[in-house]
Amino acid sequence: MASVTSLFNIRYAFVGLVLVGHIAFWIHWFNRINATGLDRKAIKFLEKAIIGICFLLPVIAAYFDGNSVLQWLSYSSSIADDTRLNSLNPLHEPAWLLADLRGAWMSKLLAVVSIVYLVCQAPLWLAARKHLAAAKSHAKVIDCQTIDMKAELGADKVFVKPWVRYFGALPLNELHWIQSVTEQLAIVRLPQTLSGLRVGHLSDIHLTGYMASEYYHRAIECMVNQNPDVVVLSGDLIDYEHCLGQVQPLLEPLKPRYGCYFVLGNHDRRLPDVERLRSMITELGWFDLGKQSRSTEIRGEEVYFIGNERPWFNPKERCNDEKRTADYRKSAAFRIGVSHSPDQITWARKLDLNLLFCGHNHGGQVRLPILGPLVAPSYFGSRYASGWFYESPTWMRVSRGLSGTQPLRFRCMPEVSVTRLD
Repeated sequence: MASVTSLFNIRYAFVGLVLVGHIAFWIHWFNRINATGLDRKAIKFLEKAIIGICFLLPVIAAYFDGNSVLQWLSYSSSIADDTRLNSLNPLHEPAWLLADLRGAWMSKLLAVVSIVYLVCQAPLWLAARKHLAAAKSHAKVIDCQTIDMKAELGADKVFVKPWVRYFGALPLNELHWIQSVTEQLAIVRLPQTLSGLRVGHLSDIHLTGYMASEYYHRAIECMVNQNPDVVVLSGDLIDYEHCLGQVQPLLEPLKPRYGCYFVLGNHDRRLPDVERLRSMITELGWFDLGKQSRSTEIRGEEVYFIGNERPWFNPKERCNDEKRTADYRKSAAFRIGVSHSPDQITWARKLDLNLLFCGHNHGGQVRLPILGPLVAPSYFGSRYASGWFYESPTWMRVSRGLSGTQPLRFRCMPEVSVTRLD
């Protein structure tokens, strides 16, 4: 009966793989929908539709095909006597795995789509993990400090909204932590005079009113204490108009020697008047890379800064600016790009950028052991969830961000970072 047990296990394992593939298939589309520049209401409608279909399809299949599937799992419909049971070879099971599942066309279709998706995506998933591991050999953490704001201030003073306080109390939720990271990146094409340049990176601050202002100010203090030479902000500064009064007091302490640069993200677009936000930031002396590129002399070298706010803001305006500044870009000793989404890595490579700083994916917010992040609003899925990536000739850093609209952070601590170029 050993062969029977093996066959039994194969079929149950197969059902497990089908369910995994089914969920992964719909996560795939959830990620891609969120990478579009569609109106927020349309995206939220499609999100709900995807989640609904993901859960409803197995339920519908179980309703219509439940008896056939149960018989298939118990062999009562496919195996007539003990003689056949003992003669079956479990190694031959995959060849007729679905053949004995009589009828049950919906379940068969669900199984085929799910397994085909897994077979096609598994190599890409493995390649992405290998790619990330290779990049770590060039980008090294040289200092890392973690701050527990709940321990410093108390939960009542960190989480403003009661429902956020409830989520913040969940075990292993790192919502209230701040990780201040200093990294060292070895770049072959870096001019010698720029060696040691420190670039601060902020992303996805998400002023929502859910978290106390002290939390955000502590994060900015961490950035100031790292003494960056340049600071870039890669979008999603604010979510709601009533938080506009927090913007200038929060960013005002950042005054690095060679300037601050920013682009806006999809959540910034939620404001009734986005230009008001741009004006508030530029009044502090920040450069709006979403509107115009800029060349800055740093240590005697020309460094070119360019931004990208696609697909949420006017791409035509950005293209015109790229054409106007093409000569400056080509003659610059070093080129730094800032984009909200890592989906713009193709754009960065086309423009021969040395560095690209992004956010948007929040590191996935929930990172599972071994599997890592699953949900990331990107055309590439979770491939560029967070960390350093090299796509020749561009090094790209994707921040986990500082906050968000979803109060969940499992194995994905909020961060601010400074990168020292060498």
